[in-house]
Amino acid sequence: MAIATDIATVWSQVLDIVRAELNTPSFKTWFEHTAPLEITDDGAFVIGVQNDFARAWLEDRYSQRLSAALEQVTGVGLRIQIVVDRDASSAEDLLLEPAVTVNPSDVTDTGSLKEAAPFKEFDPKYTFDLFVVGESNSFARNAALAVAEQPGMKYNPLFIWGGPGLGKTHLLQAIGHYVTENFPHKKVIFVTSEQFTDDFVNSLRAKRVDNFKQKYRSADVLLIDDIQFLESKEGIQEQFFNTFNELQRRGKAIVLASDRPPKDINMEERYQSRFAMGLPADIQPPNFETRLAILRQFAESQGITVQQDVLTYVAEIASPNIREMEGAMIRIGAYMDLSNRPVADLPMVRDVVKDIFPERSTRPISVATIQREAERFFGVTHSDLVGSKRSQSIVYPRQVAMYLSRELTDLSLPKIGAEFGGRDHTTVMHAQAKIQKLMGAQREVYNQIQQLTNVIKQKS
Repeated sequence: MAIATDIATVWSQVLDIVRAELNTPSFKTWFEHTAPLEITDDGAFVIGVQNDFARAWLEDRYSQRLSAALEQVTGVGLRIQIVVDRDASSAEDLLLEPAVTVNPSDVTDTGSLKEAAPFKEFDPKYTFDLFVVGESNSFARNAALAVAEQPGMKYNPLFIWGGPGLGKTHLLQAIGHYVTENFPHKKVIFVTSEQFTDDFVNSLRAKRVDNFKQKYRSADVLLIDDIQFLESKEGIQEQFFNTFNELQRRGKAIVLASDRPPKDINMEERYQSRFAMGLPADIQPPNFETRLAILRQFAESQGITVQQDVLTYVAEIASPNIREMEGAMIRIGAYMDLSNRPVADLPMVRDVVKDIFPERSTRPISVATIQREAERFFGVTHSDLVGSKRSQSIVYPRQVAMYLSRELTDLSLPKIGAEFGGRDHTTVMHAQAKIQKLMGAQREVYNQIQQLTNVIKQKS
């Protein structure tokens, strides 16, 4: 192939396309140290990266984007092959470096790493008082409260597991709320494992790994959501368990959440045993009575006045996913605002939620499906939807797609942000709040959300 004689130029042009679609930190973290190596006889464009972690990350998250950019540059359907090139960087040595013991009296806040700072702004709706207790979740809730009342002295670590949308994140944040209010001198850190990973990678880039260690290992309460994300990330696993061991040695509280029990997480047995050494507490799908109580409390908190048979109807047809139930109530409230109706009755609600709860598909809805249908609906390209453009004609479709991704999938905020060009989880939160507000103020927005939901559900 003619292009094989100048693969450096080809790769430079590919990176120019990718750079325009991503924010600067994401691009610098994952693409700055890549290098084109060769084009094989069987049509593979081989890229070298610095370590196995970078290779796995690029393959999982960016391979399709790279392939599309490569075809745009070359006009040829080459496939991307990512391999480890040890000459690319020495970062792998840092990924696997041993634990450093931190004396609490030696820890200061100088040069603090922003990403690893204590989590201050917990969601006000995620408290113990607002957690609806039923047979399915009482054990996990009581264990979480015991940890919050005596951090580090009860059930260390506490490992909360259960399916998506059942309240794991609520309990982690409830612990954070309780500790910060009742033990203000204690340092609480709440992150997803994805944020933990990003923090460490950023510390490598900034050559501030010691700051990363000090911040996490000086925590009094460490709350990590979606711990299963560390599967196959051996370097980050090692960093996490060095942190885990140090905190446990000093009697600090560790609370982890996962979508599966410790034994089903694909990590070495020594890691699984540490997960289970405290108290594993599962959350089961809520039964009808608990779903009804959750809907009633949510309606009251949102100021949505509904007839009793409405709550019964939604509780009967809803999935066990609490996020989906709350999404249905938000749609009902938005329709009431648009229609100036003081009370939601059953005929109205049947019409509003018919697209949210159609006949159940056996396949989960993907962010890719949501993005594709949003792009068609609004007439925008995928590169625009996940790129950096800030014009209203792009930002609004992007926010709608983020809102629907949050409502219709089981993904966490950071994971949704990653699907939209590596954006921060706060961007997804802003989009969710913005579209939710617009739905209750503009009929056109409400109709668009309903139409898109219907199309997406049919395609799933």
